[in-house]
Amino acid sequence: MTLAVRMSPQVEAALGPQMAMQARSITEGTCIECQQPLGAQPVNVVVGMGPIGAGGVWFVHDRCAPSRIIELNADAEAALVQPEDGHDMTMASAIVDGTPVLVARLTMTPLTDSGTHGAEPRNVFMQALLENGFRLVTGPIDAPPLGDWVAVFQPYGRDLQLMVLTPTADRFFHGTLAKPPAGWVKAVLAERQVLLLGGDVEGRHDDDPGQLREALAAAARNGQLAGARVACGRPRDFGLD
Repeated sequence: MTLAVRMSPQVEAALGPQMAMQARSITEGTCIECQQPLGAQPVNVVVGMGPIGAGGVWFVHDRCAPSRIIELNADAEAALVQPEDGHDMTMASAIVDGTPVLVARLTMTPLTDSGTHGAEPRNVFMQALLENGFRLVTGPIDAPPLGDWVAVFQPYGRDLQLMVLTPTADRFFHGTLAKPPAGWVKAVLAERQVLLLGGDVEGRHDDDPGQLREALAAAARNGQLAGARVACGRPRDFGLD
């Protein structure tokens, strides 16, 4: 369910029409003030901007803080663009057109000035994916292989423990993957790879398969989806036992 989102005129102007619309469509998140989940009560949008034009979008309970723009120092700005421990994200799994996929969604949207007068801010996450070899997905949900990226999973109760590593062994993602759909693990092990997708994908990490497919198709149509096929398997498949 979409949350009741409020933003000040200054915040709305800073985001621009497209990002403001995306902010109003959030369905889950964590308050940056009290660290509790956002719920049925109204939430406010907070935008942080740094000295070179990069920043982020956060959400707070209405009782915790107002909608406002905050100034970030150079260190805070750098940490948003390239955080030391990776971006905070959720991961969902699905099978799309017979292909097992992983879908990464950020819990906070990092953004930067597009550098073009009158243009809206750009999503830093999408920019970072494309700079690291991911391809823009604009039609069918598919992408070519990307060497040296690895996704490793193992059982964790009904769910999976998942780690996605970059070629430099940095953690792109490390956390719990909610119970994948039937046939997902078998398809991954058969292909030894998974289609990793990221960008401005609306919805929740626990959306049903139909909702997730629709969200991916919408992101692709809007030029807001990047993807790559990465090696995937169990620890023993990579000699990690």
